[in-house]
Amino acid sequence: MPFVSARARSLAFPPFDTLNQKAIALRQAGHRVISLGQAVPGFPPPAAALEAADHALIDPDVHRYSADAGLLSLRQAICDRFREHLQVEATPDDVIVTAGGNQAFMLTALTVLDPGDEVVLAAPYFVNHEMAVRAAGGVPIEAPAAESSGFRTRWSDIESRLTPRTRAVVLCSPSNPTGAVIERKELERTVFELSRRGITLISDETYMHFVFDGTHNSAASTESWKENVVIVGTFSKSFAMTGWRVGYLLADHRVCQEAIKIQDAMIICAPIISQKAVEAAIRDDWNYITRFHGELRRRRTVLGDAIARIPALHWAPTAGGFFAFVRIPDGQDSEQLAAAILERAHVVTIPGASFGRCGERFLRLSYGAASVDELIEACGRLGEFFARER
Repeated sequence: MPFVSARARSLAFPPFDTLNQKAIALRQAGHRVISLGQAVPGFPPPAAALEAADHALIDPDVHRYSADAGLLSLRQAICDRFREHLQVEATPDDVIVTAGGNQAFMLTALTVLDPGDEVVLAAPYFVNHEMAVRAAGGVPIEAPAAESSGFRTRWSDIESRLTPRTRAVVLCSPSNPTGAVIERKELERTVFELSRRGITLISDETYMHFVFDGTHNSAASTESWKENVVIVGTFSKSFAMTGWRVGYLLADHRVCQEAIKIQDAMIICAPIISQKAVEAAIRDDWNYITRFHGELRRRRTVLGDAIARIPALHWAPTAGGFFAFVRIPDGQDSEQLAAAILERAHVVTIPGASFGRCGERFLRLSYGAASVDELIEACGRLGEFFARER
């Protein structure tokens, strides 16, 4: 075969890719498969986005490139909303619009990391963060949060993993996969302590609109955030626009000036019609997804009650996201268990091992796109599965 770098060969496909392909095969064979796997919201995009996209089709500029950093009007809208709702002071020069949150993270990694730099990942971590760090030549270091603390990362969890080679720390709040929300005082202390050590904080705030108990705390909501904070996020979840591929990187303009070089080499710019659609949603319906919070809370309650009736499983609901990070029986291999559940119960779950070593004793269940009836049916199947396993 043609030469492929050792770095690329060292990356492993996330297990849920294999599970999703198996689920497709089972559906094609006539089985009713219920997915509690992929982290997607099961709601339509806001009307403002769809109307803007429709109108944009007759605009000649939609069929051309925008500036590498994205449409100026969109970047200004992002700054306006961050200032209004999160007390974040930023200018359009501090923003790069990306093709989704994953590309924003990859762009950040390629901008701030040199080969061999260590990156501490608050764990359980989002699997694509770990993959991006490795792809950029960095060395991921896992910093587990305790289940007993509701998986809320604390400064002490991070501090113990720092070394002279640490270049960056990655937080994700609300967390994918746990839904945990970092407490404000812990977040502020982490920003401060990393700043005085000259370490970059990369804060993934993809699920900022999915805080059900309390409010979202942004790592950029501090006066000196530009010294060492990079925010990455996406509108895929908050506007239910996963296929439109629009995210953002928020950092000091000097960081963005360097990142633009990589942006140009990587994608030039995010899709223009998607940028137009997202800008309309930001301006007209910033809190769009909050109108579905009641339904998501209902699903969380239904799922929690159903899991509590399965003796083999344990879950304490968390304050954000739309995930249940469910503890499984001791000694179970989470990848083998997820495969067996799909094969026998026809329910897609995600093995906890996908999210770091500390996730091995868990499965992630997503209730973002599953109806209450589907959650009840899925948990009934899980109960029968584990009853047979005893």
